[in-house]
Amino acid sequence: MKLSFSKKHKLTLLVGILLIVLLVVFAQFLKLSPLKSDLEMKEQTLASEKKLLEVMGEKKLDETKKVTEDTRELQKKVPVSPLQEQFILDLEKAENVSNSKISSMSFSKDADVLMEPATPPATESTEDPEVKTIQETQAEQAVPAPTTGLKKLTVTLSVESPTYEDIEKFIETLESLKRIVVVESINYTGGEEVTTLDPEKVDEPLSYTLTVTAYYLPGLDDLIAELPKIDAPAPANKKNPLNAFSDISEN
Repeated sequence: MKLSFSKKHKLTLLVGILLIVLLVVFAQFLKLSPLKSDLEMKEQTLASEKKLLEVMGEKKLDETKKVTEDTRELQKKVPVSPLQEQFILDLEKAENVSNSKISSMSFSKDADVLMEPATPPATESTEDPEVKTIQETQAEQAVPAPTTGLKKLTVTLSVESPTYEDIEKFIETLESLKRIVVVESINYTGGEEVTTLDPEKVDEPLSYTLTVTAYYLPGLDDLIAELPKIDAPAPANKKNPLNAFSDISEN
């Protein structure tokens, strides 16, 4: 049986199919449009969060670098290790700048730095000898001063300088170091009064001893990696240290 449609029926069928397609497309559009908008919004939020995360990461990195730099600068003044080798190089620098000569040096370290004791309250004076004895005993049995955590690196130097100005230059060079250094004592014996123009007596160097102390703060193991690098001179490339000149390598 063969079906035949008139032009009117065909047109009606075509219009119905077109309407169905339009309804499907419209429904898909209504359904996908909010999803698309939501996706775009989430992509924008994700991009903003990534940018914020990058800014925070850069800020944290800058803060970490700043803290590291500040710690290194502080350790140039008070390191967490004695840094005895660097201290010796600083002494040699003072020696060269002042035209002086260090004949000997003796080191000691790990001595505690004590806090200054508090001033005891004033007590009324009494003429009773027994009361005086009790007060003196209590003073002798006072509680020892607490420590600050700092340690001392002390060196005793025997030095010879050509003139008194060179002595001052030697001490000024030590006190101008970035590391906190204190000259605790100077022992000097004046020479005989010059009464003749004897060149040998005039040119005699001045000998004296110095006690110099530098400080360090041990126990901060996390900061050891940030210790300042030792400012050591370049190697002389000598195979024989007794030679006056560096060895020349053969080509």
